[in-house]
Amino acid sequence: MFEAIATQRTNRASLPALAETFFETKNDPATLLCLDHFFSSPPRMRNLPPDKVEATLYHYLDYIHLLKNLRRDNSLAPGSARQRLFGFQVLGYNRYLVPEQSSLHKILANQSGSGERSTDGQRCSHDELCQSINHFISNRTFRRTKIQDETFRDAYKFSPCPQSLVQKECSPSKKTEPCTFQHVRPRELTADWYHARLRLILLQFRILDSACYDDLDVKKYVPVYSAEKTRGYSLELKLLAWGIVLSASSTLSDARIIGKCRH
Repeated sequence: MFEAIATQRTNRASLPALAETFFETKNDPATLLCLDHFFSSPPRMRNLPPDKVEATLYHYLDYIHLLKNLRRDNSLAPGSARQRLFGFQVLGYNRYLVPEQSSLHKILANQSGSGERSTDGQRCSHDELCQSINHFISNRTFRRTKIQDETFRDAYKFSPCPQSLVQKECSPSKKTEPCTFQHVRPRELTADWYHARLRLILLQFRILDSACYDDLDVKKYVPVYSAEKTRGYSLELKLLAWGIVLSASSTLSDARIIGKCRH
């Protein structure tokens, strides 16, 4: 695992497979570490077939779930998930040392009245350390989901281009930006085409809902509280996705699901 992380430029694609291996052995810290490094840069989704994109989205959904589980786990004991991932030292009762190399060090140092500086790192209490970890997880979840959502929307233009469908070619005006619609041939508009894109849209909704991600450029808010995670989706959600897939006036960036965020 560490070799793959250290050589991400050449072995980055192997990280999801490694994460699945660790997940099967219930090694959540190692699974999270693999996925965190894999999603440290925008995932490649452009020009990939739907099944490859779907696999990437599922890996990201697993990543968000692991981050949420880590946030709920307050244990700071030696060998705990938090201790293994952030590398802090347990000094004694209610005292911890966060090394300078840790991603938490800067957060603790910037928190007013948090801990005390020393030559070997930042010393802090249980509450101060938990607060910095929760801050790190929240910030990580928001920033990574923002990048993931932008990458997904850029890679998949779900609205078919009307001009391409009718005239069999798209010739946007030179005064306008390049066409942002999907260029699909009429014979490609099949049930399989629709279902493949529907699965991706619904999966992306699950990601945004799990991450409790509210983007400021959202234009449509649809209250959906009955969408099940494991079996099917509500009628409102399906109709919304149908409109996004087939409507030429709506894109994924124009829609959001407001669901109950389960902390």
